[in-house]
Amino acid sequence: MKIYLLTALLIVISRVASAQEYITEGKNRLNFAKTYLEIGGQYSTSFLGKKILPDGSTKSFENAPSIAPYLNLGGFHFWGHADFFISIPFSAISVQKNDSTNLRFNKSVVTGARYFPWAYQAKKIRPYVGVSWAIVNFQNKVKPDENQPLLSKSNLLFDAGFLYGKSNLMARIGFNITPNSTINYPISTSNFQQIKTPNWNPYLSIIYAFETTRSKKSEPINKELMKYPNLSSPTLKAENKGDWFVGIGPSTSFMISKSEYNEKLHPYFNKKPISTTFFDITFGYQFNKLGLITAISYRNPRFRNEAFGVEQVIQKNSIVIEAFKFLTDYNGFTPYFGVNLGFNKIGYSEKSNTENFEQNNLFVNPGFTFGWDILPGKTEQPFVLRTNLRWFPFEKINLKDKEFSLNQIEYDVIQLVYYPSRSKRLKNKYNL
Repeated sequence: MKIYLLTALLIVISRVASAQEYITEGKNRLNFAKTYLEIGGQYSTSFLGKKILPDGSTKSFENAPSIAPYLNLGGFHFWGHADFFISIPFSAISVQKNDSTNLRFNKSVVTGARYFPWAYQAKKIRPYVGVSWAIVNFQNKVKPDENQPLLSKSNLLFDAGFLYGKSNLMARIGFNITPNSTINYPISTSNFQQIKTPNWNPYLSIIYAFETTRSKKSEPINKELMKYPNLSSPTLKAENKGDWFVGIGPSTSFMISKSEYNEKLHPYFNKKPISTTFFDITFGYQFNKLGLITAISYRNPRFRNEAFGVEQVIQKNSIVIEAFKFLTDYNGFTPYFGVNLGFNKIGYSEKSNTENFEQNNLFVNPGFTFGWDILPGKTEQPFVLRTNLRWFPFEKINLKDKEFSLNQIEYDVIQLVYYPSRSKRLKNKYNL
């Protein structure tokens, strides 16, 4: 979580400029998008949990209401009609203290989009609807053992609310609806109970919006950018053959397939584990006139399951060589697609009261790379915000004659990419 906060803070410090009133000069490339930071809280009502008694029977109990604070990093796009965001939720705060249970119920990964039928304008209330994808975490610790598993579940959330703002500041009020809010939770190694969590959650937030692509100092550059058409080739007016770059950003990796090994031996574990946050470090070269990037990246996601006296850890250390090509450029939104080859070392360890088991695996695996750049300046932009995803559909290991699928997607939320030679060229060209 500290990595996400640090990344958001660095982006704001390095890129913030005087905010412009949104859409006052007609629709153009530089006001196509506007970045924002948002802080708020989401409320969850009380709901019934279940625990197992010494005689083997089950008993229901009430979990207290809670408030989950969050930090969003997002942007208004399409001249105020769309809102794309990622959410960084924090641990929920229980409204009431419960001496016998300790509940964890929050979201760890949220990516979403909202649509404004009427484009955002200052001093006007604007309704919106939206949809988001979230990983919901649930863990019910019943004292004195407190050894129940942490389950993570992928959910589709629907969203609606109102936005009102003036100058840089805005306020948002709305609610989420979760169609599938039931969790099949193991209260013992073999006893699974259906727990119905809240399926709607109201929220309230404050937003600070700012510009990242224009300032008075860079007005000569802005005039050149405004000449680009709305839809154009990413290589338009590329004069230099290519540029080296470095990049770093926080990432999360999540499994998208179930494992035969855990299904047979540990059915109470999280069926599709999610890694802890890690850094994606990249070094590469962009062929400007081809719209092609070649790069080498290092990542080390770690997956952990623990419940009922058993701990399972998967540690992946991987170097990926990849190549991807930009597809098009719509007002600075530049998607790309490519392939990669991963050189992996995957360590597996399992500890319990009866057995300690370890295994190391070395192998090479192909995958796919896709994502998008926020790129108003095309091949002359020195700082780039890159959202990067890598899919490894064929990755797996064998444990005790059973398959453990590592079919996963790595989600590099926002990678800050820097091209030193571009920065030098801009300073020389415009005497900055």
